[in-house]
Amino acid sequence: MSRPAAYSASRYLLAKRTVDDRALDRGVFDRLARELGAGPPRPRVLEIGAGAGTMVARALEWGLLSAADYTLLDIDAECLATARRWLADWARQTGRGCLERGADLCLGPVTVRFVQAELGGHLDQPPSLAQGKVDLLIANAFLDLVDVPAFLPPLLSSIRGGGLFWFTINFDGETIFVPESPLDAAITAAYHRDMDQRVRHGRPAGDSKTGRRLFAHLRQAGAEVVAAGSSDWVVFPERGRYVADEAYFLHHIVDTIAGSLSLRPDDVDGAALTSWVELRHQQIERGELCYIAHQLDFAGRPS
Repeated sequence: MSRPAAYSASRYLLAKRTVDDRALDRGVFDRLARELGAGPPRPRVLEIGAGAGTMVARALEWGLLSAADYTLLDIDAECLATARRWLADWARQTGRGCLERGADLCLGPVTVRFVQAELGGHLDQPPSLAQGKVDLLIANAFLDLVDVPAFLPPLLSSIRGGGLFWFTINFDGETIFVPESPLDAAITAAYHRDMDQRVRHGRPAGDSKTGRRLFAHLRQAGAEVVAAGSSDWVVFPERGRYVADEAYFLHHIVDTIAGSLSLRPDDVDGAALTSWVELRHQQIERGELCYIAHQLDFAGRPS
């Protein structure tokens, strides 16, 4: 695949669906499914930072949900519009059927609601997050983008007694590219510092070691972890080709690093960064680059 002329958040989120499918820890998922199965037959589900809606499809395909009232919350209106279109197409292609009911989508016995909001601002406003308690709170590849200690207590308070959380793909401080480059150590260290110092909407917005620190954050917030496991992204070519749209996923990752570090000239020499970025894009185009990111999954409940 030649490198894209422009990058799209929606396409990135769809492209990483196959990456997430491989990465998600199935032991954590299986424990979550058993615990959720003991709850109400039609659970209320809230997914924050829901992006393009792929977790809805995964929850149905993997048998986590058979019926549900599922709310997607995201700040990005374009991503939510993509989610609505993509889920409708996916439902029809898989024979599940799709019915539009006002602003909602009914995918058989699962009703999907779309809410555009910035999480912090939404939490600050009455009524409560989902206008009522939820049975399952999901955050996929999202908690490492927010101030976890500040957000966890109100998030956990949105879960009903006996309800569950599933916090997945939480970055944990390791970014690896193969073949290795002498510039990797400086560039990945600077990229992780950028995560640690990021601010969005006037709030701290990230931690490069979110995964390992979630154990303590959850305990301090009064939550019980019932399962945890690794959910590393591992992307590699087979015979010079990447699965599905994963070449785009890799180009997007490299472009994201380039964009972040171009704003940190004191951390990385500009010419060195340009050279490294060009090398990595070329390796993707030739079907040579492997990429690994270490992450952790958690399932549990408020105590």
